Amino acid sequence: MAPRFTVNHAVAVLGCLLAIAVYMLMNKFGVPSRIAWGSAILSILVVAIFWSSINLGPSDEDDE
Repeated sequence: MAPRFTVNHAVAVLGCLLAIAVYMLMNKFGVPSRIAWGSAILSILVVAIFWSSINLGPSDEDDE
């Protein structure tokens, strides 16, 4: 049985693509390497925090 590709996987892939894009953009504009890496890691953390808050938020199904 093949593993299923869920919405969580899609969000993780998009978060990684965002981090790569941020890092490449920072390098293109000549930002120091430490700041470029830090902003890439920060973008991954922002996506993870946002998606965790969506998953852990109140659900309407439990109200019944």
